Amino acid sequence: MSTPSATLTVWGSSWLAGRAAPDDVIDALRQWAPLHVVVSGDRVASGGVDPHWFSESDGTAAHLLRLLRSGAAAAQSFRLVLPAPGDFRGVPLGSPFATAAAGAGEGVILAGATDVIGLVPAPEGAEALRWSVYSLPCPGTEPDYPALGDAELMLREATREAATALAKLEFIDTSGGQDVRPMIVEALADLSAVRYPDSIPPRAARVFDAANEIDAILTVADQHGPIGAISAAQAENRESLLRPLRTAVREARLAAVHACVAETRRRT
Repeated sequence: MSTPSATLTVWGSSWLAGRAAPDDVIDALRQWAPLHVVVSGDRVASGGVDPHWFSESDGTAAHLLRLLRSGAAAAQSFRLVLPAPGDFRGVPLGSPFATAAAGAGEGVILAGATDVIGLVPAPEGAEALRWSVYSLPCPGTEPDYPALGDAELMLREATREAATALAKLEFIDTSGGQDVRPMIVEALADLSAVRYPDSIPPRAARVFDAANEIDAILTVADQHGPIGAISAAQAENRESLLRPLRTAVREARLAAVHACVAETRRRT
């Protein structure tokens, strides 16, 4: 699972639909950090979230799950958002949540029968994630996501582009010369450490796995690129090779998460 928000969206929706045990959700969240602190992101109490959700936050993922089940939104629907420059699909604009989600590159919108809240995670020291809660007037318009079949095709094309990019990119700080394959394998293992529920659609699982494979290449390229030793034009040329891969990974993950949530909703 690519982000804490994706983990919460897929596992949380599966749990509330009765298709995952709470301990499994907690274990998945703890892969990101052992502690999870719930805080107010704005003056959210007036929007329907009782302040006790923040004062009683004990650093456990279990408290976060209680918020999902019994808090303001008493979540009936989940939406993962992965805002990027020029693309804020699914994010209610002009809100503190939008600003926070843009800064983090991720967030979750939970809509209940009467209230809507947004959650944005951020590291809090070395061992905790801080989940900031924002009240929202409405969930906003549900974006259009690629179908899983289209996402698979997109990732196949991106895989070919990634192979081309690897042949053209320069890497530094590598122990084995220009052979970056061991580092890509290591990055892929890290990306695949947080698993998804067994109940998700098999095609969504394939999309997650394929997206991780490309993201592993991006991770190594970002961590070992000669950024300080190249000109602005060379940096832009390098990014022009990587940008389509970033977009494909992001689009595919949004499609897969949406498909997982839709499936749990359909079977509820």
